[in-house]
Amino acid sequence: MIDTKKYMETIGMLLVMLLVGGAAINIFISSLTHIFAIFIDIIVVIISISIIFSIVITNNVIKDKEVNTLGMKLNFKIVSILFPTITFVAELIGISKNEIRKVYVKLNNENIYSNKYSIKPEEILILIPHCVQKNSCKLKVTTNIETCAKCGLCNIGDLVKLKEKINVNIFVATGGTLARKIIIDNKPKAVIAVACERDLTAGVQDVKKIPVLGVFNKRPNGPCVDTSIDVFEVEEAINFFMSNKNRNYR
Repeated sequence: MIDTKKYMETIGMLLVMLLVGGAAINIFISSLTHIFAIFIDIIVVIISISIIFSIVITNNVIKDKEVNTLGMKLNFKIVSILFPTITFVAELIGISKNEIRKVYVKLNNENIYSNKYSIKPEEILILIPHCVQKNSCKLKVTTNIETCAKCGLCNIGDLVKLKEKINVNIFVATGGTLARKIIIDNKPKAVIAVACERDLTAGVQDVKKIPVLGVFNKRPNGPCVDTSIDVFEVEEAINFFMSNKNRNYR
């Protein structure tokens, strides 16, 4: 569940800090040079307009309102540039970074869904965290998920069936370094990554040249232990990449 209010509180506070800071700097330097003061004003105005634009677009995206592709792309670039500052401000006002990361991944996904792709299933790579496997399981599926016994105690068996059905590549990544290596070695044209907020955000930021759709894992037992996956959501993402249709239909 994405809490839009907390994100908007954070970016609103960022805007206030920017305006107050800009005014303070302006007062300080106005006695030194008028030209420099005008330059600072221009920068503050540009950044402020960008933030206000981002607030409007982000709010529309979260509420599933129609946003054109250009607006989606421009907003995601703005949020990506400001992301370190936004998370810093969130910490200052006591808001969890994960709340900001959820919005970031949502914006990334909707940006991708506003495009069209026609990708073969074997060119789609699915990365899942090792914590999806039942913690008590003795089988080692981190090297090959097809070693799964399909006992039904975790989602690995469902993913094996999905792999057999659609012929996509599915790998278990035990960390960010291995995930990057898997992507480099396999050279996919699209990635569907299943992980927590932190790892998904890092993955989206690391992979620049190919689309990465993020799917949040479910953590009923806390982080990194016996997590689960909405396999239907993963299959929907696969079908999207294969369909040559965007989802910008709202």
